[in-house]
Amino acid sequence: MTKTAIVTGGTRGIGRAIAGKLIAEGFTVFATYFKDEAAADRLTCEFGPSAITARVDGSDRRQVEQFCTQLQGHPLPSVLVNNAGIARDGLFLSQEPSTFEQVMANNFGGTLNFCEVFAPLMAKARHGNIINIGSVAAQKIKLGNTAYGCAKAAIERLSMGLSIELARFDVRVNCVSPGFVDTDMFQAFAGDQVREILKSIPARRVMTAEEVAEAVCLLATRRLSTTGSLLRVGNGENVG
Repeated sequence: MTKTAIVTGGTRGIGRAIAGKLIAEGFTVFATYFKDEAAADRLTCEFGPSAITARVDGSDRRQVEQFCTQLQGHPLPSVLVNNAGIARDGLFLSQEPSTFEQVMANNFGGTLNFCEVFAPLMAKARHGNIINIGSVAAQKIKLGNTAYGCAKAAIERLSMGLSIELARFDVRVNCVSPGFVDTDMFQAFAGDQVREILKSIPARRVMTAEEVAEAVCLLATRRLSTTGSLLRVGNGENVG
């Protein structure tokens, strides 16, 4: 039987690593992206028919519903990994309200939309596995990171709430919350910011996207059969 999974934001960074790990586990992966068609092409070139890409703005409920309709000729995905998101650092008192709203819509809103569309289908099938990607930002307060922290905290709480509601349908919901990860988002920090971040991490290094993907695959493959878990992965920055 074909195993299928959805990975939002699955063509770059952490999402790309998750897609690759799931394909290695025998899944066919539907990887969504927003703008970077070149990254989507690279994914399909590397993995062939095991990687199917689709341009979807997760913050737009109608686009998520249209994407779901496009999948009707395929088996219902047994795994949904909500990974897509953006970061827009800025002080609350000086940033435009639209910036805060954009961060909430793309991070929490996108996760909510995919859950609202696919969770009922999983519940009806009485089988499913939803893994939402949180962040250390939900726990650790950093100046200028209010919007992103709020969005990720909301994702963590959504995950916990859905886990108890969907458990009776054999649909598991968990949240993987990584610390700092070596992605394009991290590399956008200036050199002095990177040095300060590394000083704040007990192990003095950031995680790789592949390390986060390993944690996700542990849940996706049911090697770790749990629901309602908040799995914090990092190098000590999640402590405290």
